[in-house]
Amino acid sequence: MRGHAVLTPKLVAALSAAFWVGGTALWGPFPVDELGTAFAMADEPAAKRAKTEGTDALSFISDICGTLKRLKRTGWVMRKVPLPESDSDHMHRCAMCAMLLTQPADLRDDYTAPGMEKFHPEKVDTVRLLRMAVSHDLCEALAGDITPYCNPTLVASKHEKEKEAMQAIRKVVGDPLGQELFELWAEYEELKTVEAIYCKDIDKFEMVVQAYEYEKEHLRPLKDLPGSKTPLTNSVGEEKDLPTVCDEPLRRFFISTNQAMVSPLFRRLDQELRARREALLQERGWAVTDSERQQPRPHG
Repeated sequence: MRGHAVLTPKLVAALSAAFWVGGTALWGPFPVDELGTAFAMADEPAAKRAKTEGTDALSFISDICGTLKRLKRTGWVMRKVPLPESDSDHMHRCAMCAMLLTQPADLRDDYTAPGMEKFHPEKVDTVRLLRMAVSHDLCEALAGDITPYCNPTLVASKHEKEKEAMQAIRKVVGDPLGQELFELWAEYEELKTVEAIYCKDIDKFEMVVQAYEYEKEHLRPLKDLPGSKTPLTNSVGEEKDLPTVCDEPLRRFFISTNQAMVSPLFRRLDQELRARREALLQERGWAVTDSERQQPRPHG
């Protein structure tokens, strides 16, 4: 019978240095396809294995979960947000969003429309959703936070890198929890269950809430900025050329998610948030493009 792999702090540090720097994933000399060697599992008697299982749990909590507390979200790093949130920050509020489904259905949310019945809170496994929400980015402890705006080669390999990271984490944690964490991640990626769709809604919604909060805290009034910026300025380009959140709205985060929300609850909350954001930007002399507002989803 095979024992669990032990992830040492030294190994995590090596992996982290190779996988990501400053919130951006970088696949260096320790590619994830070599994790099988790094996490080699040795044959050992059950008695000896029992003595080391606590160490595995400690490595999971301290090394893997600890990495998530230090890993800054790539999108905010690109826009030079002061003190950007970590992956753990993001997943904590995602879990709080998931708990909203334990409330009775809000009368403002229409679950009678075609295809919407399955999203009624009474039909959702809220315990499974909560566990998925609080762990959906666990893979990023090893794979890094890869966004659509990272290196194209890296983006193309994102799913496979994250899958292999979750397989490695499963070995550290040990089953049955390791198996559950892997299966929750796979279910989230496939987006076939109601819980996975809700979790994706929550992931995107939490991101735009955070973007709004950063604008509210840091974005300066247009009249206070030097140069030729207009109310609709939207700079694009290389990461090093992007303006800080102090100097320009975080438009990209709202444009890329304008059709993202599926469930009635999070479509309503998303619409309310965007209206609040638009009022904030107008107060500071900025304007909002139509593509930053919530858009109808294709096919209704």
